[in-house]
Amino acid sequence: MIPLKQSHKVGQFGLRIARICIIPLLCMTTGLATEGPVNELAPPLDVRFTAKLDGSEQRYLVRLPKGFDAKQPHGLVIALHGHGSDRWQFVNDERDECRAARDAAAKSQSIYVSPDYRAKTSWMSPAAEADLLQILDDLHQRYRIDHVILCGGSMGGTSALAFAAMHPETIDGVVSMNGTANMVEYAGFTEAISAAYGGTKTEQLQVYRSRSAEFFPERLSMPIGLTTGGLDTLVPAESTLRLTEALKQRQSPVKQIHRPAGGHETNYADACEAFQFVIDTLHQSRPQPKPLITPIEKLHTIVCLGDSVTGVYYHTGGRRAYPEMLEVGLHQLFPDRNIQVVNAGISGQTTQDGLARLETDVLSKKPDLVTISFGLNDMTRLTPELFRSNLELLIQRCRDRNSLVMLCTPNAVIDTTSRPISKLEAYCDVIREVGQTLSVPVCDQYRAGIRLKSRAPWTWRLTMSDEIHPNMDGHKRMAEELCRSITGQATSLQAIGPPRPSIPRTRALLQQRRPIRVLAMPPYDSWIEPALQRIDPNAKTEVTTWSTAGKSLATLEKDAHDQVRSLKPDLVILAIPITAKAETDEQFIRSTSWIMNWSLSFGLQEWDCLVALPLTTDANLNGPQREWSRQLGWAQDLDLIEPSDPSAAQQQFDDWFAKQIDH
Repeated sequence: MIPLKQSHKVGQFGLRIARICIIPLLCMTTGLATEGPVNELAPPLDVRFTAKLDGSEQRYLVRLPKGFDAKQPHGLVIALHGHGSDRWQFVNDERDECRAARDAAAKSQSIYVSPDYRAKTSWMSPAAEADLLQILDDLHQRYRIDHVILCGGSMGGTSALAFAAMHPETIDGVVSMNGTANMVEYAGFTEAISAAYGGTKTEQLQVYRSRSAEFFPERLSMPIGLTTGGLDTLVPAESTLRLTEALKQRQSPVKQIHRPAGGHETNYADACEAFQFVIDTLHQSRPQPKPLITPIEKLHTIVCLGDSVTGVYYHTGGRRAYPEMLEVGLHQLFPDRNIQVVNAGISGQTTQDGLARLETDVLSKKPDLVTISFGLNDMTRLTPELFRSNLELLIQRCRDRNSLVMLCTPNAVIDTTSRPISKLEAYCDVIREVGQTLSVPVCDQYRAGIRLKSRAPWTWRLTMSDEIHPNMDGHKRMAEELCRSITGQATSLQAIGPPRPSIPRTRALLQQRRPIRVLAMPPYDSWIEPALQRIDPNAKTEVTTWSTAGKSLATLEKDAHDQVRSLKPDLVILAIPITAKAETDEQFIRSTSWIMNWSLSFGLQEWDCLVALPLTTDANLNGPQREWSRQLGWAQDLDLIEPSDPSAAQQQFDDWFAKQIDH
């Protein structure tokens, strides 16, 4: 913290905090500029993570809002501490700026986060920048996040402006209190900043310049609230005042609260006013979507017509896809409504195929609403003109039968030569143009995916089963977007686990006293038979060992391709050892996903498949790849076996199986 001998109160505050607030739009009208009681935040969770930049251990604190509801998207507030402090400052400190940040998060039911961001003297150094990008990505994996408002004071306010200028795609608003907008000009803390930036201004000019928001007003199109003091000698206000004028000239939404007689501090009322300006501006710029059907009581049957992304296939675990999850989301929003969603997706099909089976697969169901999602195959086989005319004909035939229609753009994909992103975007444009011309609403799944990809690229990558097919985590997000487009209301499906029972085929065969053919990786190949015989001493099990010793992930992927679908077992137990390596993180994700993909039948699930996380007591082997394995298993809609105690793993495995059979 800044030494207490400083004459301004900020001497007790340190260089203040930058925070990010993601605030749900439904909560954005809450007034902040009061001293009355506010909603509370839960006690902090101290989160450790391994920095991708250099492998060091870093930390951030998370405080969930009281009454946190996993079924709803939430705001996020990331508070960056001041010079000389750490992640605990904005969590514990009672100074006005800290209280205003916490109160803004609590009143808006936002998640509150305070990172070290390389701690005491980082000034948004390159390492701190990398950490904050990683933290944002991690938070997008953990929670459904709506908007991000980055704010802070002094060093934190400087860092908030700097990060927003460097990564505007990740930030929706900024509140900067008593910060500088020009690190090239700033003359304070030269030794500390030089150490953080890797050299002096002469040696590392580009590092200083890139963190000087004043040079990049064109990037700061998000609403920004700024507070400054005319007598602030610690972080002078001049550069921030100049930035304000530059933003006003560009007609960017900005509010400057300048106190000519003020020092290096922002009082509670001014801080709340800055937050409220950003929140109100965001609310006005992003009105809530109107529902497709009003009232919802008119909606009884929805049919989702599409290709393999709509249908139920291996990439989502073979038991459900986004149409089934849409039904779950609608029931979350309207628990008293009996809404049925019918899945009419078939792999490899185009709009031409959709027309051919429209009567039998869609209109015969007498749907109130038909969602149409094609394009990924059309772009490889049909001209844009034929694609357009097919969409128009699909719409007309649905309307002729009094069904409402909603078009859906395809999901975002990994760029390939067969489906280049530029070509996919052209077909998405056709869908939007048809929607506008024929007054048909469009659920823009592509733009939603691109938005997530730009804000949290690793989170987005973990939603993909292969280059074009999302996994179940991706399908949950697609269902959320479709649900919001239909109803005008947001919901979250993130907490919805795999369907129960997890092993329906094994359970049925055991009840029927029929042999169970198992393909299992060690040590579960030797555990499965006694586990089943403890449930039924007469259980008959035929076990094939899937050897993993000394194999890389790529080799295990080939094993899965070569043996599982031809074997057609009743149960597959995947226990990829932590020692199975890949050359890159991308290769790890790809191989792990395809080990699961090839371990499932192509379409509807024909046999059971489980993912067992590695057994190890070696902390050095419990890195991010183990967490990715957990996330990918869950994202494949497969149940996880994760013994909490490796020494008692077999007993816990037995208990898990017994519980599943008794389900």
